[in-house]
Amino acid sequence: MSAPIQRGRTLSEVYLDNNATTPVLASAAAAVLQTMQQDFGNPSSSHSTGIKAKAALEQTRSLARLLLGADNGDIIFTSGATEGIQTSVISALQAIRAHGLAGPETLLLYGATEHKAVPESLKHWNTLLQVNATIEAIPVLDTGLLDLDALKKLLPRAALVCTMAANNETGVRQDLQALEQLIRQIKPDAYWLVDCVQALGKMSLQLAATTIDYAPFSGHKLYGPKGIGFLYVRAGAPYRPLITGGGQEGGLRSGTENLPGIAALNAIFSELLKTGPSQFCSEEVLWHYRTELLTALKKVFPALVLNSDAPFVIPTTINFSVPGFFAKDILDLFDAAGIRISSGSACSSKVTGSFVLDAMGLERWRSEGAIRLSFGPAMTAAECAEACARISSLAAVVREHCLVLTDTDPLNVPSADGLYQFKYDACCSYLLICAKSRQAIIIDPVLPLAERFVNIIQGQGLSLLAVLDTHLHQTTNQASVLLRQLLALTAQQDLLGWPVALTELQLGSYQLKRLATPGHSEHAFSFLLHHQGKLKAAFVGDLILPGGLGRTDMPGGNAAALQQSLRTLTQHLYPDTLLFSSHDYAQRFVTTLEQAVRETPLLEPILAGSALDAWQQTLNEQALVLQQASSHLCGLVEVSPQDAIALVQPVALMQLLAQQDLIVLDVREPYEQSAGALIHYLPTAAEVLQVPLSRLCNAVLDGKLQPEQPLLLVCRSGNRSLLAARVLRRLGFSQLWNLQGGVALLS
Repeated sequence: MSAPIQRGRTLSEVYLDNNATTPVLASAAAAVLQTMQQDFGNPSSSHSTGIKAKAALEQTRSLARLLLGADNGDIIFTSGATEGIQTSVISALQAIRAHGLAGPETLLLYGATEHKAVPESLKHWNTLLQVNATIEAIPVLDTGLLDLDALKKLLPRAALVCTMAANNETGVRQDLQALEQLIRQIKPDAYWLVDCVQALGKMSLQLAATTIDYAPFSGHKLYGPKGIGFLYVRAGAPYRPLITGGGQEGGLRSGTENLPGIAALNAIFSELLKTGPSQFCSEEVLWHYRTELLTALKKVFPALVLNSDAPFVIPTTINFSVPGFFAKDILDLFDAAGIRISSGSACSSKVTGSFVLDAMGLERWRSEGAIRLSFGPAMTAAECAEACARISSLAAVVREHCLVLTDTDPLNVPSADGLYQFKYDACCSYLLICAKSRQAIIIDPVLPLAERFVNIIQGQGLSLLAVLDTHLHQTTNQASVLLRQLLALTAQQDLLGWPVALTELQLGSYQLKRLATPGHSEHAFSFLLHHQGKLKAAFVGDLILPGGLGRTDMPGGNAAALQQSLRTLTQHLYPDTLLFSSHDYAQRFVTTLEQAVRETPLLEPILAGSALDAWQQTLNEQALVLQQASSHLCGLVEVSPQDAIALVQPVALMQLLAQQDLIVLDVREPYEQSAGALIHYLPTAAEVLQVPLSRLCNAVLDGKLQPEQPLLLVCRSGNRSLLAARVLRRLGFSQLWNLQGGVALLS
């Protein structure tokens, strides 16, 4: 058995993602344990133990009625909100079909910002039950409220309307009274489903006083365990059980009831119903906590923009974006500091947006940068104070790493040096800095990263020599134009930003020469990077991509010119010269001439001056594929499975760390490393080299990493370190391990 990991200081967790799930309330956890070990009877059994279990179940149902103001109708215990939604949709669709309303003229409506469980359920059961109605989203306003004018036009054909009480991403609280008045005025016989998952404990619900037909709830969103929920069904609303069998829940939902989960709900409902002191806060206190948390956030991000706000929200959800930041930037920063928040949408290697904010019509940068901070209605004053202190402490980290523009004295900022690789989706931009001369050059910038470049240049107190483009198509690069203006570049430049008076650019010990390489476009150059007189790398634009070649069927493209440019360029390269492209469609970061020949079989004969007919045929086939692609691509890259990387489980970590000469490579970004050092997770004796992904290729370029070194790569989740390991494997590194699950599994 492996020895337990001996860590340094531990980093306590500040959990601010309660809209995703919550910890179980202490009294609820005690009730679960009591029910599992003592009051474990089956409510369907007729002996005393079963009778007591049945009584406890029905008491919880009675408490739910009191809490929801549902003195009539059914309260049915389920496995959670998703089951409640499915059951409601099936029940409504069966009734719609029985009334002869099947077919495309009938509308099934849902709010454009609904949780995906609702539209996906509609699509699934509409097809499976052969109702074949038309499913349509109800537009929302920029506040997140449903557009009542648009709904008014849709209602005459609607048979089912699905809305929500409070949105899980933005916290926007729908005006249920206004919705009810409109629905019942125009289409009184339409069925109405209201997702109440985020409402319980945060807003008043008097369901029996409304005409809501179905209202699903989830236990784990309000301090209960996962796997328990309940569904309210209005008296007289059609109902068909999703699960049949033993006839439990009065035949409305078969299967032995989850009595431990129901006992947890009993404890939570009892706490919510207290008239005196309770673990649950008043709405006034929750708004106070929101204000305190916002104040702390604005210390870190003065330019923070709220994507939803009072008076349209419940207080426990804060959805914000910061100009110049993607959601992943902030998520990684906070997670490194032990603060758990979430993005407005799932994070991936691609830049994605929030469909909720997109539906609200907010700017794309707000959607791509959306962060959700959510706390629960049982938050304590001490927890709020700890959260605010931890968030506020990040202000220094953000300033130190030039993540936002500040008035900080640049001399107090650690000096950056070498090559930085920035990515926006598949676009690659580069920043070359010489710390000694305090000079910088930007290559192939993209507009969403412009503000980040300005912050770094100004925050580091650098002198910008040039903003260069490797190629242009029909128009100038707006990002380059903007950067030259903002950073006051006054020297006369050509179309691609090269100073007209110079044949080469000197940046301290770096030297940049350019070589005309048209073919992908008419105006195209490759920049050859020398360091201390030796060729180290080349910025090749879209001439050569990691795993492919640039296309030639766009305006200004020319296959013969591309071939000649490839031959000209390769005469200046060594087989292992690092080649940096302006696009990376397969997350490979970099390539070399040797790799390019290996990955593109036709390249070798092309460089030798033969196989021209096959080359032209390949280009034509590539152009056809690219023209049919759903998004614009500058070259065709075949994405193939990468070599497997040796994975190390956390339990085997100590054994690996004992290996002689092993270096731990921390590939998190500098701001993550500052916010949460590896000392919190790994033994202090471990040798750690901090090389973030944006600096990985620079570490290879300047010899800091050598192919024969044994390396253990780590990051927050294990994903970036796996990506880094694959990049290094392609560059000839062989002794590589990746910490599976990252430091998250060590926290």
